Amino acid sequence: MVAGSKKLREAAVVAVTLLMAIIALRMSARNPGDLSALDRGILRLVSPAQSAMSLIARGITGVAGRYVELTHVRAENESLARENQKLRAELTEMRRLAEESGRYQRLLGLRDVTPAETIAARVIAVDASPYFRVARVDIDHGEGSVRHGMPVLTPDGVVGRINRVAGKSSDILLLVDPRSAIDVVIPRTGGRGILRGKAAENGYRCSIEYLARGEPAKEGDAVVTSGLGGAFPRNLAVGHITKVIPGSVGLYQEVEVTPDVDFARLSEVLVIVAPPPAPDPDPAARHLPARGPMVYR
Repeated sequence: MVAGSKKLREAAVVAVTLLMAIIALRMSARNPGDLSALDRGILRLVSPAQSAMSLIARGITGVAGRYVELTHVRAENESLARENQKLRAELTEMRRLAEESGRYQRLLGLRDVTPAETIAARVIAVDASPYFRVARVDIDHGEGSVRHGMPVLTPDGVVGRINRVAGKSSDILLLVDPRSAIDVVIPRTGGRGILRGKAAENGYRCSIEYLARGEPAKEGDAVVTSGLGGAFPRNLAVGHITKVIPGSVGLYQEVEVTPDVDFARLSEVLVIVAPPPAPDPDPAARHLPARGPMVYR
């Protein structure tokens, strides 16, 4: 009985609702431009909820749009970062190649102005021991042409001499090695001495032995090869005097020399494999050979 009355009430509510909706539609159809009291009541009830839903929808749309924009910007930033890293690597490589090209051009310039026969070599190792200053080079060509004692140069100055040969690789005894001895001269004074490396010293330093006191040296004086002994040609740059030790006694001065060559960055060198040719004799002093047969001994 209770269930039957409940169904009747529900049916009555549904019928009344449908009837009101039909009446509202008919009234709206008669004059669509005018709102009925029912329409205005419904709008008053629905408008706040509609405004709230519209605001929420706009907020969600804005947040979603900003999220999409941020995702796009992040992806673009990552792409730009990768491209920037790639360009930096390419720039570093271009700088390295430019520096290497500049070094080779200077080396070719030195070869052009050196009257002796030379061979180019690439430095593959440098001994860091303060007691033994040796660099190992890889000869570009001319296996068998390089021998012990041959001078080694760079555009900056003297490097040393070939100490040991093994195929296309050779060891250079650097001029800063205590075992090295090079006859040098100070152009300003004409004073001569023997340049030797200094052991157990930080950096690369040399000193000049047997430099007479009668020709006092000064800091900043250039030091070049004298050409005596036949090991090195004359007037090759060696270094500059950086220290004159005061108060020393005896017949000779005590000076310290800093080489012009930066041994810490040694990369390419020239090996002099043959001395420069002797100058042509005076044509007026030449004598024509006598006529007749000549005997070669």
